[in-house]
Amino acid sequence: MTYRNKLESQKGISLSGGYCIVCGWGKNNHKGNSLVIGSHVRKFNNILDYDKRDNIIGLCPNHHVEFDAGNITIDTRNGVCIHIDNKDSFHNKKIVGKIDHIKTGYFDYHKKSIFKGRN
Repeated sequence: MTYRNKLESQKGISLSGGYCIVCGWGKNNHKGNSLVIGSHVRKFNNILDYDKRDNIIGLCPNHHVEFDAGNITIDTRNGVCIHIDNKDSFHNKKIVGKIDHIKTGYFDYHKKSIFKGRN
């Protein structure tokens, strides 16, 4: 059984700005709880640091699905979202959240191992 650290996920979302880093979406439910999802940059590999804030960014439900599916990634040098469809409205769009808390190399891993538009 995998233990999930919800507190670390919430810290990752907060460090990202508290909203989707791609589009800025940040809705709450009827109880006032955020609907932003803590998305793991580096995927689960049965390692202890999987659920750490330095591996979690805030994404809306739509961008979370696209990130996990490899449709989008983040270009950390330019601070932009890269989409596999270069006609998508978010392709090359400046991210609106923060990513400086993510461990060095994790976005490189995502681009090489998950992103479908990798070169």
